[in-house]
Amino acid sequence: MENVFVPIDARTDPRYLYVRNNPLYKDFFEGFFDYQTYLSFKAGKVSKSSGKAQSYRNHLMKIIVFYKEVYGSYPTSLESEKTAAGIEAFFKMNDFVKLNREKKNFYSATINGYLDYLDQLKIVNAGEIKESPSERYKIKLLKKPVRKSPVQTTILQYPRNPHEMLAAKHRSGWKCCYDSSHETFISENDHKNFVEGHHLIPMQHQCDFEYTIDFADNIIPLCPTCHRRIHFAIKQDRNRMLEKFYFERIDDIKVHGIDISIDELESYYV
Repeated sequence: MENVFVPIDARTDPRYLYVRNNPLYKDFFEGFFDYQTYLSFKAGKVSKSSGKAQSYRNHLMKIIVFYKEVYGSYPTSLESEKTAAGIEAFFKMNDFVKLNREKKNFYSATINGYLDYLDQLKIVNAGEIKESPSERYKIKLLKKPVRKSPVQTTILQYPRNPHEMLAAKHRSGWKCCYDSSHETFISENDHKNFVEGHHLIPMQHQCDFEYTIDFADNIIPLCPTCHRRIHFAIKQDRNRMLEKFYFERIDDIKVHGIDISIDELESYYV
């Protein structure tokens, strides 16, 4: 059997785009994303926007492509036992094991997350709990002293090159690249105006590219407010920032072997 477990370009592969845009899967992917975000929230990551959850969702879409290549057709339902069994069988396929190892076990983590989500859906459908597993912001406020226990988590992260970060800040003169008049405070670390380095193409999407995206041309120094703005502002404001930086930087970014459209970039911030 030909090896079908090969890297998939999420930006251009028509199979991936078919899965991502298929209305048959839309609700499931949204629920899966919400559930993974809920788990991150439960583990102490209170940010509403979870890069980890988005990466899991993107990898699940790739796994559905693998399913089609292995079994000859796309699944008619992502909730069926047949689909789950077919995906779980990947663990026994040597080519999948090899790719999974190359991708730091992110595919296996995604499958385990998928199977866990199916278990939660079964509980909901059986009526044992009233809330959907994706209802992630139901917080019970404490009314008495409670001991805090540590939570051990495993997070897939790509290493960052501090020299590239320093070079980006040096080029900007330690000023916010969205508005150079934004002053913060003098940092104890380097005695410069404090700015934060933001990867225009987010590092959690490194797996979509053959070459590293951790280079100074992809790092935008921003004041803390603008850094939060590019992540959490309304879509119109967020895209205005992205378009400014994209057209300023894209020629330099291409030098590093990275080619991405403005639409693809904006999709990373949904």
